[in-house]
Amino acid sequence: MAATALDERRRDVLRALIQLHIETGEPVGSESLSRALRRSLSPATLRNLMADLEALGYLDHPHTSAGRVPTDEGYRLYVDSMGRQPLDPGEREAIDAALRTREASAEQTMERASQLLSRLSRHVGFVFAPDIARTSFRHVDLVPLAFPRILVVMVSATGLVTHKVIEFDEKLRAEELSACANYLNAHFSGMTLADIRARLLELMSEEKALYDSLLQKVVALGGLAFQDEGEANVYLEGTSNIVGRPGFEDLERLRGLVATFEEKGRLVRILNACLSGDGIRVLIGHENPDPDLRDLSLVTARAPIEGDEGLGLGVLGSTRMEYAHVVALVDHVARAVSDVLRRQRE
Repeated sequence: MAATALDERRRDVLRALIQLHIETGEPVGSESLSRALRRSLSPATLRNLMADLEALGYLDHPHTSAGRVPTDEGYRLYVDSMGRQPLDPGEREAIDAALRTREASAEQTMERASQLLSRLSRHVGFVFAPDIARTSFRHVDLVPLAFPRILVVMVSATGLVTHKVIEFDEKLRAEELSACANYLNAHFSGMTLADIRARLLELMSEEKALYDSLLQKVVALGGLAFQDEGEANVYLEGTSNIVGRPGFEDLERLRGLVATFEEKGRLVRILNACLSGDGIRVLIGHENPDPDLRDLSLVTARAPIEGDEGLGLGVLGSTRMEYAHVVALVDHVARAVSDVLRRQRE
């Protein structure tokens, strides 16, 4: 039977059972479910309905317990049918107050957002920005170090700052480096690194570059400054919230989960895969792209920035999370972060 074929009574029973399981963490029996439904259905009737839902794949019967627990398919139906709930006003105010600090940098905003997501969800909160190759370039500074080294300070459209050191064969004065940086900022701001590299190749072939000393230096320095794609920035808070939960006593499962958190490249691939499209996305259990996350749920969203793909953020936690609250939380933090980063750019 397809999920859409469930009648209203079975939907109500499934919803009530999942809410009770989320609250208690225990398999739900017919007697406790009858009490939760204010005795509108008898335990005997509920046992039959629960057996139907189990046969349809929405509930499971763990071990010898008389109670049932939701399957990933049960949670999926629950999430797809739940209405949007507003975030508690007190939580909204706490988020806004924590993020909208005038002196905060983009990095500090990301870190605070991950902490808020973790603390208010009681799961793992994360925020990540794609590597600068996938975002727009805003500004660059070129700072002379001991010859032949030059410090490149690059700011993405998101406001994230990256540093790297390049080596340049010609000794340049600080004012020459400043002139080159001014040219790059004037002509390339708002472009992606791929577009900048393509434009630099075009400049190299133009006749003007043969005779213009500044342009020669710009092309050479720009080629070095923009050649590396860098790494994504990931802020992760609250991993102990998962490690300490029931269901993660198995050491092998725990090792796999910790390894996922520690391997930055792997984590970035997972988060990128979960952030396709706009709006809130919820991945439950086996829907996750990584086998080590098959017992967890991910709630993700983008914090868009005008002219840029922005940041990704969300909550990773037990499939027994309070989905309505977590969805509202992730949605509000994404909007707040977007607004803060927009203000920082102005």
